Amino acid sequence: MNLYQFENIIVAYLIKLDILFLNEYIIIDMTKYTPYWWEGQPRFENNNELPQSVDVVIVGAGYTGLSAALTLANNGKKVIVLDAEDIGFGASTRNGGMLGSGHKVSNDHAQQKYGSEIASNLHKEANASLAYTTNLIKENQIDCDLQICGRLRTSWLPQNQTDMSNNLNKLKVIEDFNSQMVNSDVLKRSIKTDLYFGGQYYEDHGAVQPRKFHYGLLKLAINAGAMVFGNKPAIKVIKKSNSNSNSNDSLFTVHTPDSSIECRDVLMATNGYTRSKLSKYLSRRVLPVPSFIITTIDLGEDRVKLLLPGGHCMVETRKRYCYYRATPCGKRIMLGTRAAMHAMSAEDALPTLKKMLSEIFPSLEGVGISHCWTGFTGFSFSQLPNLSSNNGIYSALGYCGNGVAMAPYLGHKAALKILNPGQRVSVFEQTPLETRPYYYGKPWFLPIASAYFRGFDLFDYYRRMKSLKKSNFD
Repeated sequence: MNLYQFENIIVAYLIKLDILFLNEYIIIDMTKYTPYWWEGQPRFENNNELPQSVDVVIVGAGYTGLSAALTLANNGKKVIVLDAEDIGFGASTRNGGMLGSGHKVSNDHAQQKYGSEIASNLHKEANASLAYTTNLIKENQIDCDLQICGRLRTSWLPQNQTDMSNNLNKLKVIEDFNSQMVNSDVLKRSIKTDLYFGGQYYEDHGAVQPRKFHYGLLKLAINAGAMVFGNKPAIKVIKKSNSNSNSNDSLFTVHTPDSSIECRDVLMATNGYTRSKLSKYLSRRVLPVPSFIITTIDLGEDRVKLLLPGGHCMVETRKRYCYYRATPCGKRIMLGTRAAMHAMSAEDALPTLKKMLSEIFPSLEGVGISHCWTGFTGFSFSQLPNLSSNNGIYSALGYCGNGVAMAPYLGHKAALKILNPGQRVSVFEQTPLETRPYYYGKPWFLPIASAYFRGFDLFDYYRRMKSLKKSNFD
């Protein structure tokens, strides 16, 4: 080999190396830090003047607020919905789009805390929320890529499989529903990974494109007569005596930065975006916990089907709580997880999400990420949703990550409560909206919680490795 040939080889290698670095740079640079669901979707703006008086003012234009507005408007009420941001800015269009029932409290725990009757009704209403929202989509022909694809809750530890099976048996005594346990051999028909010890399959669960669902619900509410305004924050709600001496009903004035609205009832539907300046009471009772989500680049339908042959939504039992699914086009995989308990940028969360994706699917290590984003879920201290009234102001919130089905349902129930104040409409009126002495609306302790959960993650891995060694020994 002469010097000229050697130089050509070196130059070719350097060019190839530069292309590799360039490709890596392009992949990283092309990650968008906005929700994948927003791509190509319409935006709604209302430039009309705010009315001076209505029957009901709803604060928050997510699933809860729009569903409540729809029910109220269909019952002849004059309704206005105010949102501090663009319509569809919050968690209703930032979530994973998984349509499921349930909540994060086991039947045993609910019985111990609330008694058997309330525990039973919690289970029944969880199932009812799924049926309500699914029927809402179908009956109104909302174009939101609805898929009744089922959902698998996967066992991180063998004990999780045992616990879920015991809980399932108790729940089916209360009310039968389409769910069954799946062992690890059968699980492989649904997902190509060796990470789990089995799971629980929920047959009636499904998925939607959350931005499309939100827009469809928005159009329904508007067509029913509700008025919806974005970038119109409610900054103060003042209760005053009713000027009608023949009525004991209270009246409110809702102030925005440039106007005020008189109304008979107010519904707070702000969940993880509840601000202490507007409601100190609610902000002390709802924790804004961030969730972080990524979508891969286009992998092709064949590759996605190879990894997720069952086509189900997937959630985990481990505290890290990864959840993932194929996007409606079937060509990408969406994954969400806890990158931190406190707020952080999507850019900072991206490495953690990529690591979790490749842990579940090793073949996707290094794959391009098209979108990475974050948003706030609303967690109650009871880990249950809540419908209540404080000082005459109604609220429906605290979905703890189960809001796609529950929020439209509880928004509907909140509207029924406004229409019939003396009637109990939901078991979630019986689960108190708790607070803690150390919490005053600013979650100062969440960074500490992040450190705690990082430690728990390590313990989770330790327990898993111990279980694997024991099963291999057996």
